[in-house]
Amino acid sequence: MKSNLIFAITFISVIICGCADKDYLITISTEYGDMKIILYDETPKHKAAFLEMAESGKYDSTIFHRVMNEFMIQGGDVNQKPGVKEPDNTLIAAEFRPNLVHAKGMLAGARQGENINPQKKSGTQFYIVHGRKYSRAEIDQLIESGYYNILMGRLNDLFQQGKYRDVLNEMLELQKTNNEGGLRQKVYECVPIVENEYGKIPKKKYTDSQYKTYEVMGGSPHLDWEYTVFGQIVDGIEVVDAIAAQPTGVADKPLNDLYMTISVERMARKKISSLYGYQYPE
Repeated sequence: MKSNLIFAITFISVIICGCADKDYLITISTEYGDMKIILYDETPKHKAAFLEMAESGKYDSTIFHRVMNEFMIQGGDVNQKPGVKEPDNTLIAAEFRPNLVHAKGMLAGARQGENINPQKKSGTQFYIVHGRKYSRAEIDQLIESGYYNILMGRLNDLFQQGKYRDVLNEMLELQKTNNEGGLRQKVYECVPIVENEYGKIPKKKYTDSQYKTYEVMGGSPHLDWEYTVFGQIVDGIEVVDAIAAQPTGVADKPLNDLYMTISVERMARKKISSLYGYQYPE
């Protein structure tokens, strides 16, 4: 009985270890070539949702319907496929991770705006970052601008509630005289008011390595921790360049439809690392 139990435990361990040694390699095929993608274990909800959509063939024959050079290419809108009877309204809880930023070639979940989606849940549409290179100073400016916009937005909420009328009147006077510097200073003076009402406003923080990535590879840092990054291209980044360069019309839709098919392959992690140079987190 004891030996059978040991055998069962060993057998289960082999199965678990065997699964952990493999991963999913995604291939997005287009007329401009193939993009090989891995999905992050750190974002399990997005990984599972993407795999379900891809393995079921739902993404096949969808298009990259929104293309913006030096920003991103977006696709996977299954609701636009001919013959779709029931709309896909899947929502995936946000999975922001401090180590996952919008560098060039990253795969992320598209979503609706905060006005109707305050929890920043993703849908099943996705985008791949194209972006451009950013200096450290430019990123720091984006951080400060984002912080200021949040601060201003929360102040406006308070004013609409009829609170702090004296502060509002001061700001209106500064606006009348086009005193932008004075207005900005006044907004920052209101930080204690906002934090008392809403709590501390966090600022985005980047590691030296992340700053370097944006300087060397490029990307779209203004999207960081606003949209969930859940995968990356490990081969075929030139396909993103080719698609991003296509002429577009209304709503940034390419003038010629850019169709895709997506396939999924189980492959040993060591083989993925060997073929594509991707290093799995230890």
